[in-house]
Amino acid sequence: MSPVPTISITDPDLESKDYGASGNASPITPHSPTVFDVVKELENKEPLVEEDLAVQDDLLEEQPKTVHSFYHQKTILLTGATGFVGKALLWKLIQSLHDSVEKIIVLLRPSTLTRQQDRSPSRRLQDEILSNKAFVSLRRSMGAPLFDAVIAEKIYPVFGDVTLPSLGLEEEDHRMVLKYVNIIFNCAANVDGNERLDTSVKINAWGTVNLAQLANECGSLSAFVHLSMLQHCERVARADESSLYPLPVDDPVALLNTILEQENDFPMDNNDNVRDLLNRSIYSNGYLFSKSLAEHLLVQEVIKKRDTVTHQYPLSIMRCAPIGPAVLEPLIGWADGVNGANGTILLTGKGSRVIQPHFGDGVADVIPVDYVVRMLIGCAATMSRPRSSEFEIPTVKWKTQPGAASASAGTTLTDEPIKDEPVRTHRRTPSGSSRMSVRSSIYLPRISLPDQVSSFPAIYQLSVGKLRPVSWRIGYEAIAQYWNKATGANLPPSKSYFSASSASPNSSTSTPSPGGLSRARTVMNSLRSAAGYMNGAGTATGEVPAPSSSTPIVDRNAKRASHRQSRAVDKAAKLAYTMKDTIHSATPSLLQKDTSVNALVLINNVQSLDVHGEFDPSTIVPEDANAAFWYNYFNNASYGIHHYVLHEPSVRLPGPIFGWSCAIQTRGIPELEEDCSVVARQVNSSIFSQDQIVQRTARMVAHIKALLINNIPIVSANKNKDDAWLTDLDDTLDDWCQDSDVIHPDKERRMALGKWRRKVGSNDESVKIIVLNDKRVNQAITQITQNAGVPKQTAVNEAMKILMRMSERTQLAFVWFTGSFLRSLLDDMFEHVRILDDSLRSIRQATMGKRVVYVPVAKSLLDPLLVWYIAIRYQLPVPALACDEAMSQLGPVSDVYRLAGAYYLKRDKGKRSPLNSAVTAAYTQVLMREHGALSFCLERSRSRTGKYGEPYPDGLVEMVIEATLQSNQTTRTPSTSSSVISRVVSHSTETPPGSPDSSVPGTTSPTMSIDSLATLPSQQQQQQQVHQHKRVHRDAIFVPIHITYENLPELPHLIDEVLDQQQPKRNSKTPPSSPPRSIARPSEAMDKRNKLLDGSDIPKKGGRILFGVGPLVSVQEVADRFNRDSNSSTDENYQNDLVQSITKQIHKSQCKALIVSPTSLIASIILYGRATHGVCIGKIKDLMEWLRFEITEAGHLIDWQVGEDLDSLILSAFRLLDESKNIIVDGKEINDDTNIRVNDHADNVMALSYYANQIIDIFLLDSFFAIVYLSFVESIVEEDDFKDRFRFLVQLLEREFVLDWDVEEQFNTIIEIYLTKNMIRRQDNHHIQLLVNMEGDAMRYEHLVFLASLMYPTIDAYWITSCSLSALEAVPMLPRCIVPLLTQWIATHLITGRRTLYREVLSTESSRTAVDVFMSMGFLTEIHAKEKLSPDAQILLHELGIPTTEILIELSGQNSDGGKTPVSPIDPQGMMKAVMAQIEMNRANSNMADLCQQIDSYRLNAASQRETFQNHQVFQKCLKQIKGILQANTSFAKKRRIELPEDEDGLVQLVYSLLASSVPSGDRAAQARALRRISEAYNLR
Repeated sequence: MSPVPTISITDPDLESKDYGASGNASPITPHSPTVFDVVKELENKEPLVEEDLAVQDDLLEEQPKTVHSFYHQKTILLTGATGFVGKALLWKLIQSLHDSVEKIIVLLRPSTLTRQQDRSPSRRLQDEILSNKAFVSLRRSMGAPLFDAVIAEKIYPVFGDVTLPSLGLEEEDHRMVLKYVNIIFNCAANVDGNERLDTSVKINAWGTVNLAQLANECGSLSAFVHLSMLQHCERVARADESSLYPLPVDDPVALLNTILEQENDFPMDNNDNVRDLLNRSIYSNGYLFSKSLAEHLLVQEVIKKRDTVTHQYPLSIMRCAPIGPAVLEPLIGWADGVNGANGTILLTGKGSRVIQPHFGDGVADVIPVDYVVRMLIGCAATMSRPRSSEFEIPTVKWKTQPGAASASAGTTLTDEPIKDEPVRTHRRTPSGSSRMSVRSSIYLPRISLPDQVSSFPAIYQLSVGKLRPVSWRIGYEAIAQYWNKATGANLPPSKSYFSASSASPNSSTSTPSPGGLSRARTVMNSLRSAAGYMNGAGTATGEVPAPSSSTPIVDRNAKRASHRQSRAVDKAAKLAYTMKDTIHSATPSLLQKDTSVNALVLINNVQSLDVHGEFDPSTIVPEDANAAFWYNYFNNASYGIHHYVLHEPSVRLPGPIFGWSCAIQTRGIPELEEDCSVVARQVNSSIFSQDQIVQRTARMVAHIKALLINNIPIVSANKNKDDAWLTDLDDTLDDWCQDSDVIHPDKERRMALGKWRRKVGSNDESVKIIVLNDKRVNQAITQITQNAGVPKQTAVNEAMKILMRMSERTQLAFVWFTGSFLRSLLDDMFEHVRILDDSLRSIRQATMGKRVVYVPVAKSLLDPLLVWYIAIRYQLPVPALACDEAMSQLGPVSDVYRLAGAYYLKRDKGKRSPLNSAVTAAYTQVLMREHGALSFCLERSRSRTGKYGEPYPDGLVEMVIEATLQSNQTTRTPSTSSSVISRVVSHSTETPPGSPDSSVPGTTSPTMSIDSLATLPSQQQQQQQVHQHKRVHRDAIFVPIHITYENLPELPHLIDEVLDQQQPKRNSKTPPSSPPRSIARPSEAMDKRNKLLDGSDIPKKGGRILFGVGPLVSVQEVADRFNRDSNSSTDENYQNDLVQSITKQIHKSQCKALIVSPTSLIASIILYGRATHGVCIGKIKDLMEWLRFEITEAGHLIDWQVGEDLDSLILSAFRLLDESKNIIVDGKEINDDTNIRVNDHADNVMALSYYANQIIDIFLLDSFFAIVYLSFVESIVEEDDFKDRFRFLVQLLEREFVLDWDVEEQFNTIIEIYLTKNMIRRQDNHHIQLLVNMEGDAMRYEHLVFLASLMYPTIDAYWITSCSLSALEAVPMLPRCIVPLLTQWIATHLITGRRTLYREVLSTESSRTAVDVFMSMGFLTEIHAKEKLSPDAQILLHELGIPTTEILIELSGQNSDGGKTPVSPIDPQGMMKAVMAQIEMNRANSNMADLCQQIDSYRLNAASQRETFQNHQVFQKCLKQIKGILQANTSFAKKRRIELPEDEDGLVQLVYSLLASSVPSGDRAAQARALRRISEAYNLR
């Protein structure tokens, strides 16, 4: 036989080393020992000989055996480690058995490329294996020191080639392998079916023979596991586990020799003998033939040993169905290369018909790679050699399928009946072990299994046949959905793909259709899609994006990624020929009969040896896996191909965490869909085609999307666009009203719609009657007629007008349209809308038979609509939306609100008349009773900074409580509205009509009011509480909701508002004269941000929406508890206290409902890096993992799955954070050392700050502690001093963060927490030792600094506000509305002077809140302008846009002279306020300068500057700058020829200077809009 040349096992050209976003596995390549080091180390361990192995087996039978004990001190030889299965197997061995195994010898093929021939085995191990994301992630989870030590000490790479005798090993390597190897895993193979037959046979068959011969020479072999292919042929059924696939001749050795010996004589294509052999075989390609030949050769080796009575080593063959990406390990969806099912998924995602249309009902027989790896490891641990020479050997015995042609010559056919296969009886694995499993109620019958496999070598057939598989219809639908969402592809749905017209049984043998599988067409489609991706195709507008000054991360390597993608697709198309026979039309019943009973025995045995479930395959694919599990698997597998194989960096794992649902995901498969058919369907129209309906919906979605993302008042002024919207809306509503399926849905689906399930207008008259008969409305009408002398008919008519303006007007067809439209809108704007299944269940259970009030945290205009959609999507009570009247002026957005059942009211109590308030309360109670569900927000408006807003006292919570606990209305009567109006008008004006519920005089009303409950005697009150649940109205349940947006649509508009000082309306049409020269500002031309903002395209997808639900709040339960504990002296106090109590509980539940997005974590970490000029990606990963642990410990949920790739999380967050504008990436490559910085401009900082602020509430207590901790220089401090600083900080910021804390309790809590963490220690009863510092514990010290950095920007904002209020020492008073602008002006000087590095101080919201806080602390008082200013001063201020009703602020009495007068001890209240404001200072008097200096002591690095006078100097410098403004040659008042007192003249001049300088020169239109941002005037870098 001629020498066999070295054959390449894999194609190294396709293995990219410059992947997208992973760091190096190790900064320094671990020391790799030489063979002499390994041999010397192993010499200390005596090799196990055959006698020792027999003794060892006997001992193991006596002692409890585990997987770990089997691998203890054993050496493993692994081939094919650079392949897909080989990498996964090596990962699992390192991850789970690194402390058990002695060595893992990795056989690597020497490179055939000239430029890589000088690479050592260690270098190739590093480049091609350890640099893979799986091992990079493992190094991080294990810890770099441990991982590097394992690689250096236990992984030994050697060069070799399975096609050469003795594997081509060096002499020392060969000697070491023979002496010490105990286990062999043969994963090496050439999977390309297009290769020449001799090439495939040389690697797959002859290589196996060489490995078996090496195994014969090993003196202590415990296991040999050979990986093979589970094959299927149209002519014959699959071989069972005790049979072999047939060969064209009976002698496999002779066949092998024939192929190898004739190789060099003439080309294989012209070899008639070989061609004749293949024609007579059942194999479609050389790969399948060579794998079958390898099995025959292994069996021949066993027969040879049996006949010669030679020692048999444990041998098994594991046949696998096509292997796909991982379920869980190494990472969710992980894949490597395009072999097996990976190529099928890739090509399907690229639009190729790899899956034939007539295979739709065939089983998607794809086995996850981590399932295979666990079976391999378990197989070696459970296999054994035959005890005697009498054992069953697998032979060729075929079963002919009905109607199939006879097998070829040389094939032995038998007609044995197929017996029923038993099902394993081991313990079941709960579905919770897999994060994608949903328990099924269908179970297979249980039959006893044998303890061991009867034949030798044991053959295990791994398939999904007994794992509740799904058809290719469901598998394709999952694949298509991912690629359509992630890449903008337009793959047809499963119904169209597997349509009857294309599902021809003969299509696989006929000429490929234009849409079928073609390698050239596949590659060209891939190139076109890659080019479209690089050029920005598929944007929302369809236009080419404008160039940006910063290159996005995803486009940095776009050209290289395109080449890499085209190579991968080319190879997948090449291998598709090999895999075409693995995608077949086998039915589940056929697969179950073909599935190996041996595999079930193996799983049973592994579970008996696996205590902790580390190697149990059932924890990967659970026994109760159903269609939902496999759908999520194929969805995640598509992501794995996209991210790990094509190296697309900025995509995230699509599959939801176990127990979550996606509200906008429609799977297109009936068995996977919940009852949401009306919401998910398209309307039927008798006029328009379905294509026209789809186009119309797309236009409407694009219109609303543009309004949400842009400035609504400006955009909605476009009349042409609104006309087009109205036209489409009219046509759509007409279609929905005519659709019979929508008008008459089933009763169960309509029950959640409340009064909308009835015909429109059916209860309008009864609503009017109930509202006009309401006690409160009658009292308001009586008050008007008595006090104002208005005729009662006029007051009643006014009440009717208020009611008609307020009432919601929608109907059943409109409701269904709104649900369908919102689904289309959300699907277009966001990737996922996720909600926890337990939250849905809790709402259903708690609200059954009760009224519901949904209360979301106000963040976006979408909040009410999103709550409404979730309700209708999951058949919860669908709410009417209580909205402010301003919401009715938003054009098309208001139309959608109105169709969803919104009613508009005045939320400002000050603008509501008593009659308006009464009608609002009465109508709200009607909706609560008639409809059953409401929704409103506690806050007045959307949060502009990401922090929680204070509850707005609009009375809505009080109205809900009254509707639950009071009787103010009659039940519905048949009276007409005209009769009831007449009755109301004719009723006595002295007393309102009584409630029908209290018709019996002298008895207690069965529905007691809040006031009456408060005044009951204690005994009577207790009796009332006993019967209360039977007598009051149905209970109302508040559902607190917190919606997390990964990318808020309106964020740019909100940032504009928070950075702009809104321009007051001016009566004057001419602007003031040009600003005085005393305020020198940099040129506006220096601001380059305007160029970036022009032409910026709208992102198509806004990430995910996480819908969190907190603990529900029952009105009756709170009222009962409050009645027992209340000490309110008056009815009014009692009612207010109850409302406040319920409001606080709702707010706390909203905080608990927060679901954290990784985007918020990354934004906060990037902002934290400002102090050190950036943070590297490696540091981002470390802090993210720490924050994840802290968040889960705090009981919050986080949208971050175990096994999700960190690089994918980070880069997808960069995309959502608008990396091209907001983030600066240093360098061209992305790895762990890449430095990340925020683009230090106010717009960019505020964008990141918004998302970072969403997690502040979780770490609020820790942040307070960290700031106080870092404010000390000493290492031992007094506990009272620590507590005083903590108390002052909480009092300063409690309004900013909406806190309701018991300071003493919170302080004790946080001290105990950090005592437990060993970060502080009590020295005695009065002192605390601070244990953590930069030198001693750098990591934990950095954690403290990070926690403090969450609050440092707010502290700086308050500090700068106090600096700006130094103006009150130059002028006696200031208009309150001018303070934010003054603060911005001072902040710009402090930023440019490097006094602060936080651009958040330019926010107007913090400065407004700071003024309120300073006022509550006693430093400021307020007074009306009319009471303090002269008429001339008021006129001048009015000309500047300051109304005469404006509030003025001034220093408090004890501070009005700048602190010169000490605080009088006679005034204890003023003394207490001063002491509280400066606990640290402990001085006798207090002024604004002292407060400024005290706040400064908590700022970043303030502790190191405490002994200097720098803080006080900053205050004085700000005062000096303000006084400079006032020193104009001619004041504004003098220009108007008005003489004012000096104080008033200075006030007017300061206001004039600030307002006038905010208008750019020549920009007269600026008076009609918000004032130009300070940040636009400064290039603050």
